[in-house]
Amino acid sequence: MRPDLLITSDSDLDVALEEFKQKKARRDSIGPKYTCSIGNCEASFKRLDQLDRHEFHHTGIKKHACPYEGCDKTYSILTHLKRHQRSTHDRTAAPQKTIKCTLPECSKMFTSACNMQRHVREAHEAPREYACTHCTAKFRQKMKLRRHVIQQHTQEYPHRCEKCGRGFYQQWQQESHQRSCKLYECADCEQKFDKWSLFTKHCRETLHGRGGERHKCEHCSCSYEKASALDKHLATKHSTTVATFACTEPGCNRSYSYERNLRQHVVTVHTGRRFECLAAGCGRCFSSAQNLSKHLLRDHNTKEQPTDATEAEAAAATEAEEVATVKTTRKRRRDAGQSTRSQLAKLSCLVLDKSVDKAVRQRQTEALTSVAQELQQQQELMEDLLSDA
Repeated sequence: MRPDLLITSDSDLDVALEEFKQKKARRDSIGPKYTCSIGNCEASFKRLDQLDRHEFHHTGIKKHACPYEGCDKTYSILTHLKRHQRSTHDRTAAPQKTIKCTLPECSKMFTSACNMQRHVREAHEAPREYACTHCTAKFRQKMKLRRHVIQQHTQEYPHRCEKCGRGFYQQWQQESHQRSCKLYECADCEQKFDKWSLFTKHCRETLHGRGGERHKCEHCSCSYEKASALDKHLATKHSTTVATFACTEPGCNRSYSYERNLRQHVVTVHTGRRFECLAAGCGRCFSSAQNLSKHLLRDHNTKEQPTDATEAEAAAATEAEEVATVKTTRKRRRDAGQSTRSQLAKLSCLVLDKSVDKAVRQRQTEALTSVAQELQQQQELMEDLLSDA
């Protein structure tokens, strides 16, 4: 009789007796004792856990629920439910591993004789091996073999997420994932991403999604993140009203949006002027002083040694001037040269609080009104004093 079955009437007693007779008939039977209850299936098994596992493949429903209040655990096999009750609800203290493996060379300890016997059977006697039909891998558990075949070879997961298509072995895993699953869909194509980082990377590379918000030029393929950058591009590249600076040399039809670019073009192309590096053993020439400065910083960063005493004295004097300039140069304050008091406070000879004086300098109405009232009071006081005198 089940421990959770309460007998309150004769009908309950008849049900309990009928279950007892069925169990006794199974124990006395030699052949298969359990038959599948699914229609058109005549499979039979010797053990109840085999039947439970078989029917679970038919229905996918875990029919053994925990009877304890507040516990929503369900299991497909009755023995798993009993193990859950023993380890979770019926346990008063943490189990102690007091049973040692029967083999002298093995030092493993177990909480029950059943666990120890299972260990001996699977690890020491003749452990079962389930071979993969696709490769040479072997496993001691059929569940591990099934997961290996799905993950490495077939990709045929029994449960898949309806949003992203990710596969799962168990239904509860798929349900738990699907509640928090979020996809980032590209607005310009049909691709979907389960991670924000992959979505942003796709947008940067293809200018899709968030990249669709970029400001694109109507005349060419250029695009910009800011509207101001696009306006600057249109003004310099595609505007017909912008002032252009054309080269006046015969046979040259180059024109530029900025005068400095035209001057650089004339110097480098028509006048043939070159900026030569004066470092010893270098002799390189550049088209602009800026390029020469970059070359000096990059290739001749270390000071060149002077060749005579005069050059040495000049170099020392120059270095001393640079050091003195660095020491004496300070960053100018924003309020340098500004008065710390307002003109109104100076002219009226009033001593105002810092916050009030600041408000007066900012021409705030309330501050100006309060100062005017104070001045009026002082004027009345002076008139009273003069009249008494």
